[in-house]
Amino acid sequence: MKKQDNNSHFLRSISIVLLSLIAFLLIIAMYIKIDDYKTSSFKVDVSFQTTDLVQLTNKLPLSDSIGKNYNGSGIEEGIAGYNEFTVTNPNDRKVKYEVYLTKVNSSSNDIRSNYIKLYLTDDSNNPIEGFETKKIKTYYDLYTFNNKPGSKLLYTGSLVAESSTKFILRSWVADTYILSTEEEKFSFDIDVRIKQE
Repeated sequence: MKKQDNNSHFLRSISIVLLSLIAFLLIIAMYIKIDDYKTSSFKVDVSFQTTDLVQLTNKLPLSDSIGKNYNGSGIEEGIAGYNEFTVTNPNDRKVKYEVYLTKVNSSSNDIRSNYIKLYLTDDSNNPIEGFETKKIKTYYDLYTFNNKPGSKLLYTGSLVAESSTKFILRSWVADTYILSTEEEKFSFDIDVRIKQE
């Protein structure tokens, strides 16, 4: 009789331990799922003063000193790009985000990406981290995403809750580009997304 009581007590103990373990694992799984949902529901907003599309042609390549100081006026459309945009975090916690460029339309008359110069500043014309060096970045130099073919990473930043930051992206064709009698183009979109961890 005592042996049956011991077996019964042992089985009850094992059952309690197993049920406790299962409950613990379910709680962890629910916590992970909720955390994933919260992360995926975060967003950043981006607004452009004019457009998110940059269209450059080979009409007039520019020197870096002119390209870096271009203020958006006085140059024919297509010669230089000047894009002011604001990234806003409407969430109640800090988020990391990525500003990236996506090439639009490829053709045999494309300007090669190593001649497309890029200069990113804040709205006071101070270069953003990574753009403060004397060597101007080209579209070709930018990191290519594995999960977003055709897109290049321009900048990674973070914003505290309910805050925003302004950027100016200047782009132009390098003055080392050999002119052609045919019109050649290079176009890309500017996009922003939450940084994938």
